Amino acid sequence: MKFIIASVMCLCLSLSLASVGQAQPVSLPAPLDAQLLNVVDEMTQIGENAGKALVHQYEEIVMEPQQQLDQAVERVEVRRSESPQCVAEQDAQIDSILDTAHQELHECGLTAAHDSAEIVTDVNQATQQLVFGGYALGRTYNKCQNYKNVVLKQSCMAKFYVQATLYLVSARSSLKTIKQTTNDRIPAVFTDSNACTHVASEKAVTALDVINADIDKCIGQARRR
Repeated sequence: MKFIIASVMCLCLSLSLASVGQAQPVSLPAPLDAQLLNVVDEMTQIGENAGKALVHQYEEIVMEPQQQLDQAVERVEVRRSESPQCVAEQDAQIDSILDTAHQELHECGLTAAHDSAEIVTDVNQATQQLVFGGYALGRTYNKCQNYKNVVLKQSCMAKFYVQATLYLVSARSSLKTIKQTTNDRIPAVFTDSNACTHVASEKAVTALDVINADIDKCIGQARRR
């Protein structure tokens, strides 16, 4: 479980921060450059927030049920000092319960890790598209500036501003969509995976509590002999 958490954490942070260090296109008109920076910064922030939220809730999804299971095992193990024989009689059943629980928790964790990685990957890809779109604008603008012929330069700049307008409209639409999607998908991962791990843990805890009751009976019978 710790390995899965660490893997998701590394993936979330590396993907969500992947675009932070990207250099911005040079030689853009100041107003457009400011808008472009704002779009990329906003998208990067969405990625960072998504990564942090997923890591935080993933730890809750996995660690709380695991702690509940560990506490149930401890309640059984403390009885071993009272009657090693009574507890030993239940060892095979305890091992079976724990094997099943760990397998189910592992599967729940893998699903959460997969879904979390998909969300962050989608955000990262959208961020990269925005960054590359900004690069394309920069290249077009530089090409226009290199024209010596005034007519060609004006024609090129007209196309550039059309391209820039379309890019910013598309970027804002992408930001809105990613925000809505992320806001829906992150809670869904928590709800589904949290239910999965807690059901697995609760089943095991209930079974271990039954075993603990059987140990009580065994100890009681031994004392009456």
